[in-house]
Amino acid sequence: MSNTGEVERFGWVHRSTVQDAACLTFVRGTDLDRLAQRFGAITEHARTLDFDEYCEEAFAHQDRYPVIGLRSVGEWTLIAEDGGFQGSRPEVLRRVSHRTEAVSAFWNVNGLTQLSHAVDEELRTSFEPLMPAFRHGTRPNGLEEIRAGLPWPGVEDRGANTINLMLALAARITGEPLTPEWFDGDFATYPVASWPLDLPGSPETLLDEVGLDQVGIRFDADDLEADSDALLDAVRRAGPVRCRRAAASVARHVLDLTAGHDQLVVAETLCALESGAEPDATAIGEVVRLQRWELHRRPVTSAERSRVRALEVLRQATNRDPLTGLLGALAEAGRLRVERGDLTDLVTAALA
Repeated sequence: MSNTGEVERFGWVHRSTVQDAACLTFVRGTDLDRLAQRFGAITEHARTLDFDEYCEEAFAHQDRYPVIGLRSVGEWTLIAEDGGFQGSRPEVLRRVSHRTEAVSAFWNVNGLTQLSHAVDEELRTSFEPLMPAFRHGTRPNGLEEIRAGLPWPGVEDRGANTINLMLALAARITGEPLTPEWFDGDFATYPVASWPLDLPGSPETLLDEVGLDQVGIRFDADDLEADSDALLDAVRRAGPVRCRRAAASVARHVLDLTAGHDQLVVAETLCALESGAEPDATAIGEVVRLQRWELHRRPVTSAERSRVRALEVLRQATNRDPLTGLLGALAEAGRLRVERGDLTDLVTAALA
């Protein structure tokens, strides 16, 4: 088959149910429940539907939570999202590729596309097919030999059929080209409680994302006003133990305001932070994920929403880097409109 034919054989997708927007993730393995759980699925709500029924279900719930459909073909499982994007997220790809391999192709109605490849919890390569030279991941060049020879476009070639290209590359990786028959028969479908975003990797990354004003804290601030470098230096000098204790003070204050720490894992996380130890971020992250899922399942009050946001303040405080944890907790507390003067007093006392 010529390289052109290798790409054009996926033209049928543009006449299919997922022609406008989808994310198709191919994972080596056939344990549907386990793969769905790694994707973030609530497996006790599993249903068996054909693909058209699945798409109707996904559309009906798209404003509240994602719905995925899984079907195994050979050694691989297709995890389909009609109009979704979970399979393009690093937080998902790392989990679903645990002790295996995953490749995902994402596209939407705005013309955005992304091809991603992950192996054993490592997002190795991800790129936008219109700009294949701009790749990121732990091994950005890891697919270069495999994708060689396909007619990749230049940046100016906006008419290129990037969906076909992504599916052609996915077929080279999996050895199982997607065909219309993949969508025949029953799919195991699940609602998804989305994994939280990764915690920021550094204070600089966090401040780039939210800005100094969102952190909203000043320390004897005449010379720190709007100066993030000075702020970071001042807090760094306090040391990691005091930073963790300060983050715990912020989180406890917000949780007190919202009556949000009636769970054992919350108490244990606060105690670890207050002792200056590194807490278990995974446990509180799972609480946040499932609490957010509950928010989307039924009508809720503003007080319930505030309690979940307070739990996110605590999750931010568990960052492995104590300084980033403190700044993240402050930024999240700012979103809850907590009185900034109270936070300043708490933090300065903890850092003293």
